[in-house]
Amino acid sequence: MDKKEEYKLLIDTATLAGKLMLENGAEIYRVEDTIRRMLAVSRLKTGESYVTNTGIMVNLDDPSVDSMTVIRRISSRNMDLNMISLVNNISREFCAGNMDLKEAFHELKHLDGRQYSKLMIDLSIVGVAGFFALVFGGGFRDAITAGVDGALIALMLRFSKRLRLNGFIETVLCSVVLAAGAVLMAETFGHISSDKVIISAIMPIVPGAAFTTAIRDILQGDYVAGGAKALEAFVKVAAIVVGVGLGMICTGGVRL
Repeated sequence: MDKKEEYKLLIDTATLAGKLMLENGAEIYRVEDTIRRMLAVSRLKTGESYVTNTGIMVNLDDPSVDSMTVIRRISSRNMDLNMISLVNNISREFCAGNMDLKEAFHELKHLDGRQYSKLMIDLSIVGVAGFFALVFGGGFRDAITAGVDGALIALMLRFSKRLRLNGFIETVLCSVVLAAGAVLMAETFGHISSDKVIISAIMPIVPGAAFTTAIRDILQGDYVAGGAKALEAFVKVAAIVVGVGLGMICTGGVRL
């Protein structure tokens, strides 16, 4: 591999690392720092990155080589701290010289296959919903009902992913289903606190980590990125409020 091909692979590898981190909820400053550290391995004069919530721009330049610039659009964003940790580990191993460039690129390319299965994610949603029912003072019946609500949320998330719905509509639909399910189960079986069930079932879709990331970006001076993330989190909260309200109205949980 000649130098030009090596630098091209390096910039692609660094950009891929940043893309994976940004898509999975990492802070802007962390993404930029990771990319710059990986580019610094080349020892070229300029290795810079500019990252926003929706895109990554990376440049590698030196008097000895032609300037290279890569731009990547970020179209989907989730919250997966495990993925961020895996990318961090690969970048650290690469920067420390314990992993060569081709190996690092290969490892980053195949990270998706190591992530949690869909079944595990669904079971986690069910477990979180049921657990929070107990935390909020509910009984065993409330926990079971919240778990069923969690299963409904998991099904709705799969349905919305298949239809490629945007995040706002997806959150509204999940909230409608969980609120309607809680009210109907409370009316059908009795001795169930529908308010505790609804609050518990909401927890898996509350953007708490997104708020934290937004605050950390703002504290690092990335006001545009932090403000955009905070606004995105507020919009998701608004979607939850709208969805829960609609679900309760449709099932008679709230009378207008």
